[in-house]
Amino acid sequence: MRAWLLGIVLTAFASGLARQLAPQGREQAMVRLAGGLLLTLAVLRPLAGMDWEGPALEAGAFQIRTEEQAAVYRKNQQQVLSAIIEDRTEAYILDKAKQLGLACRVEVTAAVGESGIPLPDRVVIGGPYSRELAVCVEEEVGIPAEKTIWLEGNEWTERTQSES
Repeated sequence: MRAWLLGIVLTAFASGLARQLAPQGREQAMVRLAGGLLLTLAVLRPLAGMDWEGPALEAGAFQIRTEEQAAVYRKNQQQVLSAIIEDRTEAYILDKAKQLGLACRVEVTAAVGESGIPLPDRVVIGGPYSRELAVCVEEEVGIPAEKTIWLEGNEWTERTQSES
């Protein structure tokens, strides 16, 4: 720092001396211009020694880490939202089954829709087939009949409304 300040002072002194010694007119204007440029270079000299790639690389790495962290956050958020949607949809279907007098198990799987929001996608119902419950699942919940799997006893069966 001391050497830098000394360089500025000596440059300013030499520039002033050269201007005093230069003849009037164009020559003095050229000396004044050259002295100003040398003084500017003396002031900016520490910037020449800086490692410009280091900060740029750090900024790029920070941006990449930020984007990676945001992706992890979005993935976790979707998983939590999927779990909530699955639980609430299962509870809704179980409530409808209870209203119909059916005892069954329900497992709903959510999938991310076109909008990026998880939606109920597939349901497995363990219990006797019920046309009324199948209609409820398709019309009220929005899970198509081809994605509704009925587990009656120990066998997996897939039934659609047209089969019953």
